[in-house]
Amino acid sequence: MKVLYVTLGLFVVGCIGDKEEDARCTGETIICTIAGTGEQGYNHQDQSALDTDLNFPNAVDFDGNGDLLINDSRNFLIRRLEGKNLTSAVGKVANTYAQTGPALESPLFTVSDISVGPGGLLYVVEGQGHQVSMVDLASSELTVIAGIQGISTGFNEGEVPLEEAEFDTLSGVAVGDDGTIYVADSATNLVRAITTDDTVITVAGADEEGFPISDDTDSNRLESPQKLAFHDGTLYVADSARHRIVSVDLDTGELTNVVGETDVRGYQGDQYEAVAAHLAEPYGFAFNADGRMIIADTGNDALRAVFPDGTIDTVAGRGATGYDGDTEASEGASLNSPMDVAYEPDGDLVFADKGNAVVRRISQPNW
Repeated sequence: MKVLYVTLGLFVVGCIGDKEEDARCTGETIICTIAGTGEQGYNHQDQSALDTDLNFPNAVDFDGNGDLLINDSRNFLIRRLEGKNLTSAVGKVANTYAQTGPALESPLFTVSDISVGPGGLLYVVEGQGHQVSMVDLASSELTVIAGIQGISTGFNEGEVPLEEAEFDTLSGVAVGDDGTIYVADSATNLVRAITTDDTVITVAGADEEGFPISDDTDSNRLESPQKLAFHDGTLYVADSARHRIVSVDLDTGELTNVVGETDVRGYQGDQYEAVAAHLAEPYGFAFNADGRMIIADTGNDALRAVFPDGTIDTVAGRGATGYDGDTEASEGASLNSPMDVAYEPDGDLVFADKGNAVVRRISQPNW
């Protein structure tokens, strides 16, 4: 088994990736690196995952075959982890607007989020490209389905036909069981829905007239919303600049705090009620089969778990900011701006450790 050693400051970190071959990567809550070298950059495609430089990986999800998809944002690629190798699934290392056609021939304009929806289709939002795309991973075909290329005026008031919808800085995407696509726009502070009848409506963050809420005291105001996720039919949003996770009533647009005290940036509350805890710019989050939420508490360089009794605790990242702790229990590991989390089919947890330019796995989490 090959082991890479990456020197970061005063630390030398062993990046051990294969849980089947290396016992140091197995056992309850053991953390290890599975992709990336620890160096931001680009060196090659379609080679060993632990020899491949990533450049600000910011989103992860699993395809219908259980393979991990990684958004390698500043290399303008969406990569697939197949065994020990990273292959390219979408993109051609070019930073310009996505184009309908073969996925490996389409450029990408700084993708913010990816999400696998019903039928195994991959949905992609470009933060600077102002577009929403869908990729059929079986045929490797990309289709731009919403957004006007090069137009970023932000939003349309009320319900508009799909071909007229305008977006600004798209930051999150999730797909409902009925095929409705929900996107977060961090510049307009809105969550909008692309309906199955090809219209676009605003579902959260707008006032009664359809404009973004501007009253700082309004609990229904969003500020820099990021990633989205469904659980048990409810849509949740990381309301990053208000340092909280909220649920959305899709009929009324009303937001309910689930995790984090609104507008309080900090790091406290472990082992107490999650709704009163302090987060710092949370981005991604995921639910396991039992409904437990894991949050990428990005500004705190930590992963935090919300338990069935409503309490919260840090489960990775109690160490100093950095890149340390592989082959040891995750709680004491050092992270650097974790951006997104996803559960493997076997229950292991993976996350994009963006600042460290790696993707890491936590095996058999018992929290």
